[in-house]
Amino acid sequence: MSAPRLGRRAAPLAIAFLLTTTAACGGASGREHEGSGPTDTSEAALTYGTRPVRDPSITYQPDVVIVEGGPRAIRSASSDGLTWTIDGKSRGAQEVRLGKVLYATSRAVGRVQKVRRVHGDVVATLGPVEFTEVFRDAHLTLDQDIDDGALHYLEIPDLPGAVTVSADASTDAATEAEKGAAKDATRDVPTTARTIGQTSVRAAHSGRVGTVVAPGPVRVAAAAGGTLPPARSSSVTADLGEWKAQPYRSPGAFGLKFNHKAAAGLKVFVDFSLKTEKLHVRSDVPISGGRVADGATFAVEGIKSVAISIAAGAANGVIDNSKIRAEVPVQMTLPIAGTPFAFDISWKFSVATALGGNNTTVTAGGEWGLDGAIGMVNGSIVTPKLSVIKSIMDSVTGISVGVSGIATAVEFKVQVGIGVPAAFAGPYAKLVMDFGVTNGSALGAPLTRCVGATLDGKVGGGVGVSVSAVAMAALKKLLPTMKFQLLQESLTPFVHRQQTLPDVPLCKS
Repeated sequence: MSAPRLGRRAAPLAIAFLLTTTAACGGASGREHEGSGPTDTSEAALTYGTRPVRDPSITYQPDVVIVEGGPRAIRSASSDGLTWTIDGKSRGAQEVRLGKVLYATSRAVGRVQKVRRVHGDVVATLGPVEFTEVFRDAHLTLDQDIDDGALHYLEIPDLPGAVTVSADASTDAATEAEKGAAKDATRDVPTTARTIGQTSVRAAHSGRVGTVVAPGPVRVAAAAGGTLPPARSSSVTADLGEWKAQPYRSPGAFGLKFNHKAAAGLKVFVDFSLKTEKLHVRSDVPISGGRVADGATFAVEGIKSVAISIAAGAANGVIDNSKIRAEVPVQMTLPIAGTPFAFDISWKFSVATALGGNNTTVTAGGEWGLDGAIGMVNGSIVTPKLSVIKSIMDSVTGISVGVSGIATAVEFKVQVGIGVPAAFAGPYAKLVMDFGVTNGSALGAPLTRCVGATLDGKVGGGVGVSVSAVAMAALKKLLPTMKFQLLQESLTPFVHRQQTLPDVPLCKS
């Protein structure tokens, strides 16, 4: 099965599903091929995803219930992306049962946790499913440039587990400032995933920073009216308690800006960006008998550099310090023509300030070249080579009567798949960059002013559900009958650099 291109560039798109048997999904005919033709870029398709594919070359699992009609059959979705209202007259809607896997569109996919009939329509609450809980036999191949201009922004206002904060953020930050150890305040973005094949697994976070789910909704979805807002072509800024986050794209660049609201004593602004040249996705994922074969490939190519700009200030010193870990409730998305899948870019970030003394400021910025793909090739994680374009050490500046610093980490994830927004399933690749800067006390300036910086880079990849432990805890609270277990994912480091200037005993101590 072939399909039109995902972007405007010349590379072809081929998504092929190859069977070891010719059976279709449980109880449904395999003669129809609904997914062929041009990409559906209607508002409904961009928001709710594309229809399932009926084709003899795909075998669905026997408990999958396919609802016909695609995005036109979706009446609405809740603002957390878990509860879907489906036209009860659509073919297959009346077969939706508790415990079955509902598949209405690429986003309305999940195991039914609750179901009821309202005025003839079906209202189903969905939990996560594995990629292989939907497809029994298939072969996903993809070799395609991504047109960044075609991507739309999909906001999930009440994304489960979007925000976590430290239970004692100010105390932790003050202690780190006194020790001059802000660089390791947020060592990694915490994440877990179920990976399939030969990928090894281990903890992907340091566990140093205790987190609790922020009480209550962190954003009032008044504009959405409690439903999933329509996808849009312009960027969206998400409110995350006292923080804001804005993913963005421009020709040849993807980025994430996040900041602490200026009304408080603390001011923080971070701009993380990736420069790209013909961003390209390459995939070869065979599924047979409900298992992803060893040696799967999903790689992202064309990321040429990564850059960050940091500015922070505290009017009241240590009492203003803050710490947050967040999954940005805004995704960049695009349906893939002729397939049941959507292309997604999602973001996570963490930041901790360790600013000591009143009217403290810290600023820094740097850029690094990346050469090579990220993700998984033939079952093994591949990482890029890093080079320095602009050293962050040359830019660390600010005023402080005590040792001050800021640490931040950003995760950029690319995935092709299906599933509810909080637990998207399919092959993915991710890049995690971790930065820390420390500025010495101005009181030491007569002797020397010490500055320090750290940089860590990691790559992850796999096939399956990639979801944070905090998000999974939130899902379990919302869906107490849900039975879904995660393994912890492996992140492969490709760079660790740490430097202190000047290179003298006073700074090293």
